[in-house]
Amino acid sequence: MSAAELDLEQLLEDLVRIDSRNPSLAADSPGEEPLNDALDALLSGMGLRVTREPVLPGRDNLVAVLPGVDSSATVVFEAHLDTVPADAAVREVRREGRRLFGRGTCDTKASLAAMIGAIQRIASTAGPRPTVILAAACDEEYIMRGGAALARTLPSADLVVVGEPTSLRPARAHNGLIRFAVTVVGRAAHSSKAELGINAIAQASELVLALDATVGKLRRETRHPLTGSALLSATLIEGGTAPNVVPDRCVVWFDRRVAPDEDPRVAMEEIRTVIRQVADARSITVVVDEPIIALGGLETAADSIAVRAAEAAASRALGADVVASGVTFATDACCFFERPDLPAVVLGPGSIDQAHTDSEWVDLDEVLAARDLYADLARTVHELRSEETARAS
Repeated sequence: MSAAELDLEQLLEDLVRIDSRNPSLAADSPGEEPLNDALDALLSGMGLRVTREPVLPGRDNLVAVLPGVDSSATVVFEAHLDTVPADAAVREVRREGRRLFGRGTCDTKASLAAMIGAIQRIASTAGPRPTVILAAACDEEYIMRGGAALARTLPSADLVVVGEPTSLRPARAHNGLIRFAVTVVGRAAHSSKAELGINAIAQASELVLALDATVGKLRRETRHPLTGSALLSATLIEGGTAPNVVPDRCVVWFDRRVAPDEDPRVAMEEIRTVIRQVADARSITVVVDEPIIALGGLETAADSIAVRAAEAAASRALGADVVASGVTFATDACCFFERPDLPAVVLGPGSIDQAHTDSEWVDLDEVLAARDLYADLARTVHELRSEETARAS
């Protein structure tokens, strides 16, 4: 490990300047690999064991390991590599005072940079330390295929810190998500003889309203104590060929948030049941595609080492008592919902209010504070794990 401490502000700026827009959303993007190349060189130079794990053609996860010293604890720092699309003006990187602007600044390269800085701090400090794994995932901004791959390959850990903008306040719960398409098949006709056709758009509208009146109403009226309502929304629609043709096809995309105490398979079957009932009653020909993503939510136990350590470290960083709460957005932590040996907490610099906006920014002082918080968090996990081991023996 190099003795010289990283210039964290410059590191973050360098990472943001690397275009890593998700290529599934931005066809002109080089994808995550240029960022992976830079991280590979940096982390290898810091003495970490770095591997690239293929997930999609030309798109890898990157995993770097700092071995522990006299500790049975393991901490995973996870952050995603990709960003949402943005035009050239939004991608321009600039500083204004202590704010750094640019796509990916808070979502979530600030967390990634702070994690790297924390690992350097941990490695350069004498004494016991946990094994620390940095897991950088591709594709979070689309359907989390990188996170799903990590869920298959990561070893058990005492804590997975998912780096997302939470203003340095830990979240131990959030909703999962299901995204799926419904295709309604009608019959084309000239609009002057509309009675000869079957209007797929009109029938799709009936399905949308029926789902909103059943599943949607139930979800609006049901609230999880930490994450609120897990809503169902129609989000995209495609149909028709011309203004004077009765449409013979209409595709509607839906986004169903999944509460932490729900099974996404059960939630999807509930939707299918309503669609079948409406289709049968109104003679609608409909095809429900398999979801492109169906993941459960996050809810890590309040008394777990993961949450207790995160609350303690955040309290010290912020100078006030912090209790882990819930957030409404989803993260790669969804991918770990069937891995109880990977208890996750979402924690990072920046505000979700700035993420995905045309003026995305992060406070550089908060990024520096995140580095210190992450390093403290790893030490705290080691201490709590050691205490539990001592009590058990």
